[in-house]
Amino acid sequence: MAQSKSFIDVVKRELECSVCQEQFSEINEPKILKCLHTFCKSCLEAWLRQQRRGALSCPTCRQITGCPNNNINSLPSNLFYKQMVDIVKAYSGQGQEHSPHCGNCDEEKSLKFYCSDCNCFLCEECAGAHRKLKVLNGHHVKEIGNFESSDARDYARRANVCKQHKDEVRFYCEQCVICICRDCAILEHRDHNIVSLDKGLEKKKSEIENKMRAVQTNGSRLRNQKGSLEKRRMRVNNSFAQATEEVHRAAKRNIELIRQHEASVTEQLIKQKETFQAEFSNTVTSLDEKLMEIESSLDFGKHVLERNNLPEILNVEEVLEQRFQELLQPSEFSMKLNYSEFKYVPNDLSSLKDPPGKLFTTNTEPSFSLAEGMGLTEGTQGEDCSFTVITMDSQSKKTYSEIDRVDVDIRSLQTGTAMKGNRIRDTRDGCYKVSYKPEAAGEFNVLITVASEAIKGSPFQLKVKKRELKGRKKGKQYAESTGMQLPSHWTPQPKDQQGKDTTVHLFKLDPTQNAPEYATAKSLDSPTEIPAG
Repeated sequence: MAQSKSFIDVVKRELECSVCQEQFSEINEPKILKCLHTFCKSCLEAWLRQQRRGALSCPTCRQITGCPNNNINSLPSNLFYKQMVDIVKAYSGQGQEHSPHCGNCDEEKSLKFYCSDCNCFLCEECAGAHRKLKVLNGHHVKEIGNFESSDARDYARRANVCKQHKDEVRFYCEQCVICICRDCAILEHRDHNIVSLDKGLEKKKSEIENKMRAVQTNGSRLRNQKGSLEKRRMRVNNSFAQATEEVHRAAKRNIELIRQHEASVTEQLIKQKETFQAEFSNTVTSLDEKLMEIESSLDFGKHVLERNNLPEILNVEEVLEQRFQELLQPSEFSMKLNYSEFKYVPNDLSSLKDPPGKLFTTNTEPSFSLAEGMGLTEGTQGEDCSFTVITMDSQSKKTYSEIDRVDVDIRSLQTGTAMKGNRIRDTRDGCYKVSYKPEAAGEFNVLITVASEAIKGSPFQLKVKKRELKGRKKGKQYAESTGMQLPSHWTPQPKDQQGKDTTVHLFKLDPTQNAPEYATAKSLDSPTEIPAG
């Protein structure tokens, strides 16, 4: 019994207007704003009188909902809440005036039971008669106090009746976008495209689910942006800490000479930190508000879909569509936060003409920095290859700072061995020229980092092809022949299977670049002989 009371209590709490704390009713009808928050009609009317004409600010999130002619009735009602009010009203009735009427005896009584077959609430006496009468004993009668969420959803679906014919809705008119009863289907909508209620429900659920997935994807993107902001905040805060530590180190080494300088630079850091923290806090607050709107809207849509109630879906479809369209608008918070990182670089104090140190900043954002050039993805064994690294800020603009540290690691995917001899030339304009000369062919991993963080697209995949041997020539004395033949005094002359002379090619072999061929040539009895090819 405690569990049943708990369910009713939960329903009652959900049916309270968060402004006046009163339960929704026919007078205090629940109305849905464009932000998907629900309040009673009375509170919204009172609140609207304090707003500018035709616009209503949500008491919870301050989102603006248009209200033509200042008419609250133009806002959609929360159909599910209205149906849940019927359950609570029936359960709470004690036979007083205006109490609900029993669906069987029509008397004003406390209604503690519900028959899903008759689709009506029953008093205790009529519920007992249901069980005794043979013709009714097969009906599903359940005590309202034992209702579960599934029973409430079932009642909400069965409670939908045709306003014109007072009959249960059984069909969905795709042309008019409404649920209709059997009489409506035969009369007013006979030439329309009519489908079953279940088919209409499936179609509308699919449409809303697709939109919810799009909004959910947008929410995931915002969460990723928030994660990036948090990561940047840690980096910036670390730079504050490291720079401050360097300041204190330099101050200790030159305590008598740089005390004033120490205080000045520390003050700069504190002011910069306060400015950054304020900007960051505002950005994250805006992001959290947007995420809260998305979570609230998705939760509302989820509950609507879980109840599998097409009239309810149709009831809120327009406001859901408007809300989801708003939430699908791009929100670029990560680009709005401009920040600088700090590092303290002390000067040599042998000459006191210069200050004991200098504060450097960098706006470089590794995830926006990029690399370009053919040598980034392809190269040739033994040949010089190159590409360029460009440091960028969070606005995708090229930037440069003396404290930016660019590192390149080229490593074989087969052996894991790092390529040696890589050179990085700082052109001091945000470009870094990287050159290398691969000693072996194969596939390599190119990891490029700025301040120990990978740049955009890193690591890259590099394929180094084998070098083709060059230098095939014809000797002057053999210019008329199709190939160079060995002199006749070089024996034996190579022959093919028909006994004809075989054309061979002579190469100048380098011990380093052509090690395998060079070793083969050295192993021959005569150093002038080269295997026929």
